[in-house]
Amino acid sequence: MLAGTASLRSAQVNGYPALIIELNGEVDTVLAVRIDDGLISGLYAVRNPEKLSHMERETTVSR
Repeated sequence: MLAGTASLRSAQVNGYPALIIELNGEVDTVLAVRIDDGLISGLYAVRNPEKLSHMERETTVSR
């Protein structure tokens, strides 16, 4: 059993719809879904703390 507070929020990660799972206010897991031609073609889960550190800040996209 996990102790603490968990929350979910939707996002886009690398162009894919995703869920960000936070535990006690910190990003714990990112789940992203790849969709091709209206069908789910991939499900990606990331829990590596080094990779997740980028999820704490918003990235500005420009052309």
